[in-house]
Order: sequence, then C-alpha cells, then structure tokens
Amino acid sequence: MWGIVYSCLLAVFACIWMAVHPDLPKPSDGIWPPKSRIGLMMVSLVSPEGILAFAWHQFLLSWRISKKHKMVEGWTLTHSYFVVMDGFFDPSKGGAAGLNDLERYPGIIKTGNTRKAAIATKQEILDNRSKGDAFSKFIIVLQLLWFITQYVGRWASHLHRSQLETMTLAYAALCLFVYVLWWHKPVNIQFPIHVTEEEPRSVPPTSETNVDQPTPKMETDVDQMSLVRVPGPGDVEDIFIFAATGMIFGGIHCLAWSFPFPTRAEMILWRVSVIYITVAPVFVALGIWVEARVNGAVSQGIVLTFISLVYTAARVLLLVLTFSSLRSPPPDLYQTPSWSSFLPHFG
Repeated sequence: MWGIVYSCLLAVFACIWMAVHPDLPKPSDGIWPPKSRIGLMMVSLVSPEGILAFAWHQFLLSWRISKKHKMVEGWTLTHSYFVVMDGFFDPSKGGAAGLNDLERYPGIIKTGNTRKAAIATKQEILDNRSKGDAFSKFIIVLQLLWFITQYVGRWASHLHRSQLETMTLAYAALCLFVYVLWWHKPVNIQFPIHVTEEEPRSVPPTSETNVDQPTPKMETDVDQMSLVRVPGPGDVEDIFIFAATGMIFGGIHCLAWSFPFPTRAEMILWRVSVIYITVAPVFVALGIWVEARVNGAVSQGIVLTFISLVYTAARVLLLVLTFSSLRSPPPDLYQTPSWSSFLPHFG
C-alpha cells in the first residue's frame, strides 16, 4: 500500500509543482501572485485543465512570434517565450516590450544592412535567468510515462487499479501535454533584460531634396516585416482547449466507474462527482464565452460562480473518496506486471 501511495504522490507532485513554468514576477504582484509557482500549483491541483489551456495559449502565441521572426538569425522558440513572459523590460515605458515592437529595440534584435540577429542567445537566457534544464524535464517525463505504462499494463493484465492511481493517471496525462507545450519555456525567471526603444531616424528634407521622392530607408527604420501583427489566440481557441481537456480529465476518472468501493454510498458519490467534473468544464466555457460577449451578464456570472464552486466541491469529494477507498482494497491491487520493474523510474 505504501508503494502505491508513494508512487502516486510522487507523480502528482511532479504534475502540480515541477511541470508549472511561472511567468516573470512583477513588482505589483502580491506574496502569491496568480502566475507564480505557488499560484500555478494551486490552480493545477484544483483545475489542471486550466493550466493546460494557459500553456496552450502561451505556446500558440510564442509559435506565432517565432514564425514572424523566422528570418532573424539566432531567434528560437525560447526567445518567443521570453517575450511572452515579459522578459524584455523597457524602463523608459515602465513596461515590457510589445509583441509587435521587438524590432524597434536594438537590445533585442540587431538590424543590419542584409540580416537581422537576436542579441541575447538562447543559452544566455537559460543560463543566466532560468533554473531548469532539459535533463530534469526529461527525468520527470520519464517518471510519468512509467506510471502511465504500468497502469495500462495492469489494466491489460486484468488486475485491479485503485481510485488513487486513476486520479493520478488523469493528472499525468494532462501534465505530459503541459510539459510538451512548455518544453522550450524558461523556468523560474526572476529578472528581466532591460532594453531601450530606438526612435526611427530619417533624412530631413532640404532645398536640394525633392520632398516628393521617398525618404531613403535607414537601418533603424521599421521594415514591412515589422508591420506584420502577431495575432493573439482568440477566446474561442482558449475556451475550446479548456472544455476539451476538462472532459478528458474527468473522463479518465470514469475508468474507476466499476471499481470496488467500501460502501455503496461512496460508489454513488464517486460516480456523481466524476460525471459533474466531466461535463462542468463545458458549461464553464460556455458561461465565460457568454459573459464576455453580453454586456451586464450578471446572471451568467452568478451561474458561472455557482458551477465553479460546485466543481471545486466535487474535486475535494473525489480526493477524500480516493483515499477512503484504500481501507479495503482487493488482494490483486498489490500485484504488478513483472516487466514494469525493468523500466527506469523512481519509487
């Protein structure tokens, strides 16, 4: 029993703590800002589908920034994530460099006569400001893959699985997607890179210059590529990802539908709770969509708050039932496929 609990808690810890990649802290943030590691951990524990939707939003935005600057020498997806995290800070404006204004900053992109190049290298961003590396991420992913593999192996061998393992499987499945989306995102950034915007220079008209002729283009002038706007992910995309991943997370809990429970009441509570957490994200997504488009949607806001509170209560109830069901496990719960011990893992 201790081996089951230990491996599950280790996997959940990897999901709600190691997988989150917080954004750059801001001076206006409190002790526990929503996008800090503690804040993201709390959100991930209660609503991992929300973290996955947030990771997808940042990945899509970073991918579009990289696509726009694909001709910039040395520009990587890590640079784009650093921009999304407000990593390039302009002290003169008191804010971060805009997504569509990067080429205005010579401290970000150096523009020459024939080429453009990123000033800060990927290694400089990761070594000087990030405390994570690909190896540590690989170890966590390997542990989660082992957990999923041995769960599927026990299912194929017709061995019982516990409700705790099923809940952990739901966390691990969503967490793997988060790891993939945030693979190139720097971890635990504490300090930004200070940059200063450079004003475009042009040749002033003189008596010998025809004002009707186009002004010669200088190095610091904005070219046509810089005028291309980076479209942010729309509300529909974010809402769809949130609803879809929420249904996947709740659907995995439904794998324990016919598992043995100590009492019939606990079985009914489990089934009602898993049905609710499976369908609730759809109603939450619809409520957010309606509230964002209907002015004065007070009733929708009240309904959305009610659905969210009941969802939290259902998640807490599932957590309690998960551990209470371990008091009378079936005998074959302690059996594992012999081949699973040869896979590299912890615990």
